[in-house]
Amino acid sequence: MDTGRVLPRNANYMDHLPLAMSSKTKRRTFFPVNGQSFTATGNNIIRIDISGDSFLDTKNSYLSFRFNNTSGQACGLDFGAGHGFIRRLRIEQAGNVLTDCNNYNKLVSAILLPSQGDRDSVRSRSVTENCRFNNDKANGNSTAVCPATDVTGASVSTPANGAGQFVNNAVAPPGAPTAGSTGTFCIPLVNGLLGLNQQKMIPLQLLGSSPITIEIELCPTLDIGVFAAAPGAAYTIDTVRYVAQMVETPPELDAQLRMVQEQSGGAIMLSGVDYTNFQGTIQAGATGQQNINVPARRRSIKSILWTGASKTFVAGGGLAQDANYNLSFGGNFNMTEYSVKVGSIQYPSEPVKCEYGLAAGPAGVRSEHVTEIEKVFGTLGSTVGVGSLTGFNFATSDCDVAEMTGIIAPANADASYKFCPFAIDMEAFQRVTAGHDGVNTADRSTPISLQLTVGAAAGDAISIDAFVCYDSLFYIDATGNIRVNF
Repeated sequence: MDTGRVLPRNANYMDHLPLAMSSKTKRRTFFPVNGQSFTATGNNIIRIDISGDSFLDTKNSYLSFRFNNTSGQACGLDFGAGHGFIRRLRIEQAGNVLTDCNNYNKLVSAILLPSQGDRDSVRSRSVTENCRFNNDKANGNSTAVCPATDVTGASVSTPANGAGQFVNNAVAPPGAPTAGSTGTFCIPLVNGLLGLNQQKMIPLQLLGSSPITIEIELCPTLDIGVFAAAPGAAYTIDTVRYVAQMVETPPELDAQLRMVQEQSGGAIMLSGVDYTNFQGTIQAGATGQQNINVPARRRSIKSILWTGASKTFVAGGGLAQDANYNLSFGGNFNMTEYSVKVGSIQYPSEPVKCEYGLAAGPAGVRSEHVTEIEKVFGTLGSTVGVGSLTGFNFATSDCDVAEMTGIIAPANADASYKFCPFAIDMEAFQRVTAGHDGVNTADRSTPISLQLTVGAAAGDAISIDAFVCYDSLFYIDATGNIRVNF
């Protein structure tokens, strides 16, 4: 009689590993097709075509470029470092836009990296992106060299400035990014098709003569960080290349891939996670509930992220844009509670309490706020936590320019970036149609709005950057064209 007993795995000699197909990996470099040198005020669009007869492994591919400090002033890079130079990231094929993220540098600098990049991330980015690491208050000036002794002294977990291994003729490397210095950056792209969110390799051999195009728009000079004085010129980017990991396979796999494509209705599907940006404004002195329209039409909204800061800079002095890290900065709006309304339904049904505008100290009830962020980027109770967010730098100030982190004199207290991302996980509330998780606003054009209750008036008008995180489905048809469904 069969009792259903099976051999233990370590004694089952019939359990062989599957046979692998032979493959060869190689590194291939793709260069811009519209120039060799780019600047924020001139040729500020970089276009790179990607094509080939093999698979593209996006998880092991990255963008590399050289930053030339031609501004005439010493500078300190913002927390986003290499990502901070990209104002807009678009992926196209044959004129068809597949993904488009405006204010990409704001998304990465103020939300994704603070919420996901912990101390180890900052440590490695100090090499790949020239981030400052472990600077203490004695060396807190944004344009000072970070001495080796800092790593053994009292240090800040999220460094206040962005200098690092820059090649400079005036000082021995590693030196501060003074005028005339250069630094090389290597960054992975945050994107649904070509970024770290892509789970599958892309079969470039199926695309024929229509390459995938990466289009990068450079950001204004004053957004990349702080300067010793107002810069007299723009920075320059050159030596740009997309370093791709290509995987070559036997012809039999290509034949099988095309057979799968034919059996799947003529298209192969890839999935990824993308972001789209919407902006709003809360006027100076406003209190009570403020509704910010987020007109996203997507079938599978995973989460909604936002951050806010004033753009009321002055000419010269400590409140000038060149003296502040405005890209990564986020304020707490003096907000008492918040929620998201989709159509007639409010998520969550009970607004998230934060009470920033009511607390006697610099911060309100931050625990509920950070727990909602943890639901989006991790798991509740995880020992990893949420990136670089700490009681030292999280939600400690309102959105006014006067509260931003700027150039700090060495004798002053420790200087750190100030972060305040907001996030609501929409997948936690609704799972509807098969193949789409989260909230669907596309089928009925359902309106979305942020409901933010401001408890105390802000001195400046608040500019809000909201990002909708959603699932994208990419279909490669028999003619090599890619179409996207979101």
